[in-house]
Amino acid sequence: MMGRPKLHNDEVRRKLLSQAIILLEGEGPAAVRARRVASDAGTSTAALYELFGAKAGLIRAVFFEGFAALQAALAAVPTTDDARRDLIALLATDRAFAVARPMLFEVMYARPFAEFDPSAEELEVGNDIYRLCVKAVSRWLRSEGSSMSPVAAAHVLMATHRGLVTTELAGLFGRSESTRQQRYALGVDTVLAGLLAVEPVGGR
Repeated sequence: MMGRPKLHNDEVRRKLLSQAIILLEGEGPAAVRARRVASDAGTSTAALYELFGAKAGLIRAVFFEGFAALQAALAAVPTTDDARRDLIALLATDRAFAVARPMLFEVMYARPFAEFDPSAEELEVGNDIYRLCVKAVSRWLRSEGSSMSPVAAAHVLMATHRGLVTTELAGLFGRSESTRQQRYALGVDTVLAGLLAVEPVGGR
């Protein structure tokens, strides 16, 4: 005798997750409500709760989906014989992701949903991105003959980069794309020059 078919399966889960992201990016966090997501996905809130536990579980899935998408974009950045150019390309890809998908980027880094506050364990999802950055920074420092800790340098660089990106997303970095690009490039160039100009520091 065959068992009853599973109604709330992976396909339904994917539809719910996809619809949550569509609503998030199209209308903002306030639009991501359990009933709205389920209705737009052609299913029920019961299915959403069964598959994600609660709205917090759905936002958690969006959070992880964002990091997966960003990691895939960064991993696709090619490696050339120019370490500095490759590092800048990695940062530029991160910036492009944030500019193209600001609401998803906000879920990943700014916590716009009261229902979801990622734990320390969940925050480890960003470790692969961090390791990519440290690897690129380490390669750049070696190419420049610097003995600075790549971990310390990566922390400073990423903090500056995130600040530049956040300022841009807030609309405070200029009205035109050319102006925003010039100011962003100035910020990155300045911090890279600064890291090479100082004495090596620890931080491992």
